[in-house]
Amino acid sequence: MTPVEMVLSVPETVVATYVVATDRPPADPAAAASAAAARIEGPLGEAVRRMLDGPLMQVSVVPVAAAPPLPVEHLRMFGGPPEALRAVVAATHLVLVQAAFGPGWPPAHEWHARAVAAGIAADTGGTLVDLYTPQILDPAAALAGLPGPDGTSALSAWVLVPQFEGDQGLTMITRGLGRFGLPELQLLDVPPALGRAWTSALTGIARALVVRWAQAVDRAAGAAFVRVPDELTVTAADATLAYGNAPGPGAQARAAVVRLRLDRDDPGSPEQDVLLTVVPPEGFAYSVTEFLARVPAEVFGVQPGTEGDEAVATARAGLPAARERFLAGEFGVERHLVVKHRLTRGEATELIWSTVTTWPDPRRLHGVSMSDAEIDPAVRTGRPTMVREPEIVDWGVWSDGAGIVEGGWTNAVPAGE
Repeated sequence: MTPVEMVLSVPETVVATYVVATDRPPADPAAAASAAAARIEGPLGEAVRRMLDGPLMQVSVVPVAAAPPLPVEHLRMFGGPPEALRAVVAATHLVLVQAAFGPGWPPAHEWHARAVAAGIAADTGGTLVDLYTPQILDPAAALAGLPGPDGTSALSAWVLVPQFEGDQGLTMITRGLGRFGLPELQLLDVPPALGRAWTSALTGIARALVVRWAQAVDRAAGAAFVRVPDELTVTAADATLAYGNAPGPGAQARAAVVRLRLDRDDPGSPEQDVLLTVVPPEGFAYSVTEFLARVPAEVFGVQPGTEGDEAVATARAGLPAARERFLAGEFGVERHLVVKHRLTRGEATELIWSTVTTWPDPRRLHGVSMSDAEIDPAVRTGRPTMVREPEIVDWGVWSDGAGIVEGGWTNAVPAGE
């Protein structure tokens, strides 16, 4: 089959904007920026100082009364601590740090602007805000997340994966790929129990896409558009590197293929953002729900009897207490107990998630399947299931609007993998 290519527009420049909300603004913004840059060591420090000396970075101070209001509600949605939000509201001045650069990799505009803004925030006792996300950052953590002498930086420091509850499951839309000139990734109708796994998988897909995008932009050398294949292979190594960890043996071999479909946020309006929706590859023979279950399992899914032994043992050790909490009525309309269990048909075995509905007998429970099974056409999303206790390999607590907030040990990316 001939590969299908997407045509993506390439912006001339991308811009990073950071704000320091403070009641102790620097009298000389340029001097404050230079002082912050002087403390950055190595090649990054040299690059920051060169950008400050040129036209690509600007630092200014604006009274709050003369500036557009900061997105306080969005900062709260993205996890802004209450004390930091109060400091933003009480600030008298904003220090604006902006830097421009070309699309692709490295995102020098982001690295340099964040470094200067974090230094100014530390010097003034101000609150550091990344306006792209938007997100409140701890200055020390922001500096620690910058690339080291080898020039590497974890993609997870620049790309978030917020999730929103919908009628058919979770909607997940990345926030940060625009820093590189790319559309954001979107994933629809994710079963709640797979939210944690897909956060890692989508971050890995983002890294694989950034690598491919940067190569295409470099080859195009100033072109307004580039062509990239719409199918993308993501590996466990992509997911691990995206979080700044070293891949372990076999990580490159654990892989899945996804297709990226060009969509618009609002198809009726040409002004809305373009999104890349993650969908099954052409020729995928099973349901979309099966695709959503397969990708995390193929990339870094943990199976009983392999590297998942410790995770399974941890989950099963807490299973009696989880049942007691269920019977005590801890879970209800907005919080659900979910279990991952083996489904065996003949010699074939598959792992699926079910939401627990009743559990009167410790030896078995009744629930509702959260995905379609490949090995049994009778097991489908939303249909009742009966699960025997020995078949359970994991459990978790799903909270509406927040995802899995407890448990889900076998969904996590193995450390160093």
